[in-house]
Amino acid sequence: MAHRLLRDPDQDGWERSDMPIVCESCLGPNPFVRMQRIEFGGTCHISGRPYTVFRWRPGNEARYKKTVICQEVAKAKNVCQVCLLDLDYNLPVQVRDYALGIQNDDEPESAVGKEYKLQREIKEGTLDSSFAQQRPNDVLMRLQRTAPYYKRNEAKICSFFVKGTCNRGAECPYRHEMPAGGELANQNMKDRYYGINDPVANKMLKRVAEMPKLEPPEDTSITTLYIGGVTPNVSEDDLRDEFYAFGEIASLRKVENKMCAFITFTTRAAAEKAAEEKHNQLVLKGERLRVLWGKPQQQPQQQQGGDASTSGQEAPHMLPPQVQMAMGGAIPYQPSGPNFFGLPPGGYASMDPSAMGTRISAPGDAQKRVGGDGDGPDSKRARSEAAAPSYSGYGAPPGYGPPPGNGPPPYGMPPLGFHSQPPAPGLRPPFGMPPPGYGPPSGGPRPPLGPGPRPAPP
Repeated sequence: MAHRLLRDPDQDGWERSDMPIVCESCLGPNPFVRMQRIEFGGTCHISGRPYTVFRWRPGNEARYKKTVICQEVAKAKNVCQVCLLDLDYNLPVQVRDYALGIQNDDEPESAVGKEYKLQREIKEGTLDSSFAQQRPNDVLMRLQRTAPYYKRNEAKICSFFVKGTCNRGAECPYRHEMPAGGELANQNMKDRYYGINDPVANKMLKRVAEMPKLEPPEDTSITTLYIGGVTPNVSEDDLRDEFYAFGEIASLRKVENKMCAFITFTTRAAAEKAAEEKHNQLVLKGERLRVLWGKPQQQPQQQQGGDASTSGQEAPHMLPPQVQMAMGGAIPYQPSGPNFFGLPPGGYASMDPSAMGTRISAPGDAQKRVGGDGDGPDSKRARSEAAAPSYSGYGAPPGYGPPPGNGPPPYGMPPLGFHSQPPAPGLRPPFGMPPPGYGPPSGGPRPPLGPGPRPAPP
């Protein structure tokens, strides 16, 4: 026992550290979190070597968390010492290795082999540099968790509550919920660390398999790929360096205002290989780009009879309906049925679309220019005289009045012979009829109008 106490812990591989390697979700939202540091407080669950244990509470309603693996083991996989998830993407190791194309066939199975590999990586200085050189792809950008997931820090389920024997009530520090069960309930630290049969990773990989795949078009003459989401910091040289390995590039054109680019290969095989390798996996300068197949350009359809601009004729749809009918177009709509309003055949002149705003000549327009430009007083007088009827005098014009014969008189005019008979004795004469004996004798001259003595009644 004394010889073990005198040995140097650093020579035996024991780990001393001042700060843990943890992710933001495990650290919690409180920036002033208090930690307990216990030197050589436990053994690593992966390598078995003693290490410095850190323990803290990430929130008021969270459970206490502590590191479960040593820092050398965490650096070898670039994972958190608590949750064993990737520090950059917050994903399981199995999902990250699948997206990056990393094979874990060279992992030793025995504990001695794992310790030897770990010691060799520490001496060579390649412990935490293997994942820094990997370039992210579209799968990682889609599945990564960018915001902290603090629900992972909730308290565990109370086992006494599941059995129905918990008597703490609201003071119980554990959750009073029933376990969900399923595949996610069977998780193992070593499977999570080495990326083998991880239930969480298998669930996420199923989502990756269900993503839509890019199918090549049936037209074998298409050798152009569409690259979407091209930002100004991505140049044509960057795109050319990314795709030149798949085959010879015939042309590369970048459209700045559309934020896209078109890459045309000389062969169809090179285009299919580039589309298969870069679909959902193209990331340039931190920007995720879309890779799709280009569409063939549609040729403009030629109109029958040649182009209107070259033939000297206007397009049929720009002409009035009458001209369209003369050129063989469709007949405009004509309302059918009786003409209740007495409209002239074809409608009024203002309803003719061929007039195009011009004024139709009317009677009297020939006299408009009489006397010069038609705006002087003589021309206005000539127009008024031409428009006025040829009649002078007082009263109604000729032809106005009751029709010949015994027809009814106009409105407001008494019938013929109404005032010819005197009223009966003792009755008041009708309205508008003078009393009997008033006025000149019948057949006599009418007195002159104006001032002067009137004759006395008889």
